[in-house]
Amino acid sequence: MLERGSSRRRVAGTGLASARTRFERRAAAARRRPRLVAGVLVAVLLLGGLVAWLGWFSGVLTASKVEVHGVGAPASVRVRTVAKVPLGGPLMRVDTDAVTARLLADRAWSSVAVSRSLPDTVVITVTPRVAVLAVRNPRGEVDVVDRDGFTFRTVGSAPADVPLVSSGAAQVTKAGVDAALGALGSLEPSLRADVSGVSVSTADQVSFTVTAKGGAPKTVVWGGAGDGKRKAQLVKILMGEPGSTIDVSVPSSPVTR
Repeated sequence: MLERGSSRRRVAGTGLASARTRFERRAAAARRRPRLVAGVLVAVLLLGGLVAWLGWFSGVLTASKVEVHGVGAPASVRVRTVAKVPLGGPLMRVDTDAVTARLLADRAWSSVAVSRSLPDTVVITVTPRVAVLAVRNPRGEVDVVDRDGFTFRTVGSAPADVPLVSSGAAQVTKAGVDAALGALGSLEPSLRADVSGVSVSTADQVSFTVTAKGGAPKTVVWGGAGDGKRKAQLVKILMGEPGSTIDVSVPSSPVTR
């Protein structure tokens, strides 16, 4: 009986010692954790400082080239010219905001992103505006506009394959662009070939002239965007009716006069 009790005491003592050892290990690990975290933070700060020094002050990370994405080679030449990226100095000192502002001022790009790529590259990504309409404004100039009605170029004559319209407004709106493109896109190709004098009013209403072969010119009051297919069908039907004007601006009540 004495030996059994002694054995229990030894086991209990061993368990207590084991628990104390585990506790001491956890306590030691807990004490080391803040030092480990602090060491990691110091290492990160030192690495960040090294990168900053290399990029801002040393000659190691020198801006030496420009990459242009989003356009082909001919347009990339223009991007580089307008961007005026200063090369030869520290990469991190390149003012990307100033480069972005210069490109946006050019108006040819709907979006611009400028970034730095280690060790020596300034990356420019642009999205070019697409001409959908040429608008002869009240000053007699031709404004090239995109789908949003944004004028990004003024030229002497409309670019090839870009529909030309006239406008009484200083700036055609997106609604006006949609109405004009909707009208031209809804007409059958054979009828669209006879269209001239497309006009967008200040109220975004479209009208144009159709001169059918062997017939007299007719003015078509198209109206705003919407119901394009129905309006086109009405124009085709009413071209043979008497009168010089076809009004399909309200397609439920077409009028000829």
